[in-house]
Formats: sequence, C-alpha cells, structure tokens
Amino acid sequence: MTIEMKNDLLNLPSLQLKMDRIVFENIDTKPNWSKAFEQLDELLHKVANNFNDYVAKNNGELPSSTTYWTLYMDIASKLVYFTGLAHANLIAEDDADARAHVIKLYELSASCIPNAHTESNEELLSEIQKSIYQLNDEEVKLTVADNVEQCIKAFKQFAESYEK
Repeated sequence: MTIEMKNDLLNLPSLQLKMDRIVFENIDTKPNWSKAFEQLDELLHKVANNFNDYVAKNNGELPSSTTYWTLYMDIASKLVYFTGLAHANLIAEDDADARAHVIKLYELSASCIPNAHTESNEELLSEIQKSIYQLNDEEVKLTVADNVEQCIKAFKQFAESYEK
C-alpha cells in the first residue's frame, strides 16, 4: 500500500480516503478484524515513518502548528484509534500485555487529537473511553492536548518506537 506524496508531504486527502476505505470495508460493513488490523497497522507504520523522515530532514525539529499538521494529527489520532480497535478485537481476553498495548494506543489517540476540547471531538473521546473500559472495566480520565504542538510531541514519541 503506497501513500501519495506531494511536495515532500503526505497527501492528506488520499491518506484519509485510504483509512476511511479500510474502516468502512473491514470494520463498519462486515467486520474482518484481522484484515482491518493488518491494513491499518501497515498504514500507521507508513505514517510514523513519514513523520520520522520529516523530523530527520528538519534536523530534529518538530513541525510547526500549521493547518497541514493540524489535519495530519487529526488523521493520525483516528488511525491510531482504529488500529487499536482492530487489534483489541483480535487479542485473547487473558493477554494482559496485548490489552496494555491497545490501551496505550487508545490513550495516544486521545493525546493526538488537535482541538480535543471542541464539541466535534467529543464523540471520538467518548468512543476511546468506552473502548478502554471494555478492555479493563475501569473508567479512565484521558489526557488530551491543549494545542497542536502537544499532539505533535506525543505522536513523535510514538512514531520513534513504531517505525518499521
């Protein structure tokens, strides 16, 4: 699966369409969790690699909070969430390590949502909380970013460890 680039940046509308297609075909319409996880995880690895390449090309400096990076983080937060959701539906109930990994993905998803305090993101945050509750039967207070810079920092830490 290739991700289109334009002027050394990810083509975000194309990325959004790929993610939406995977979610629609493999989660919403007729759940095929293993296929959804495989495709979403591959896409997430490519996004993480792209982010790491961007930072490396800019001498380690994180991107600034532009409209592009706000949209990038919005898509990345949803991609992380859906990857976690697909993974959660594949793990055994007694696999504590896998559950902990998925919970970390859910928490990262929440911390990468730009403008998380807006009404338009309440539904996603609610879904993330429900998903965490389903895994460990505990209410969780999610940490959300106050600004895009915090989202980018959270994603950077993740991307460095998720590279393939």
